[in-house]
Amino acid sequence: MKRKILIVITCFMAFGLASCTLENENDSQVESASTSEIVQITETEEMTTKEKDVITEEKALEAIEKYCYADNPDLRNIIDSGEYQVYWTVETKETDEIVVLFRSYTGAIIHYYIDPDSGETYVTEFVPGITDDEQRTNESFNVRDYLDE
Repeated sequence: MKRKILIVITCFMAFGLASCTLENENDSQVESASTSEIVQITETEEMTTKEKDVITEEKALEAIEKYCYADNPDLRNIIDSGEYQVYWTVETKETDEIVVLFRSYTGAIIHYYIDPDSGETYVTEFVPGITDDEQRTNESFNVRDYLDE
């Protein structure tokens, strides 16, 4: 009799261990699936964030105008006087950067080279009749500091 009880108890223990093992395997599969879904969601969010963070030509133009006004507080009055030809335009030459041209009231042609991903910007200047071609200045900044976001 004791032997039969011992066999029954052993069988129940074996079934119990087997079911625990199956539950653990299922939990691992669920955990693995959840982790995979989280990774996919995170990658999608990163891609969406990157797409939103890329600077467009329009945003770059607006930011450079703001930068010029901040750099020269009298610029608005100079433009409003109508005495000088002053304008900004986008002259993107390559797909990996945005180029904004600023025609200053001094006659200088200033180019702002903008990385659309990082916002890092460097400046060149060409003064007709004075310089032979555009020359890089020591001026650099991040155009994102002048965006309306």
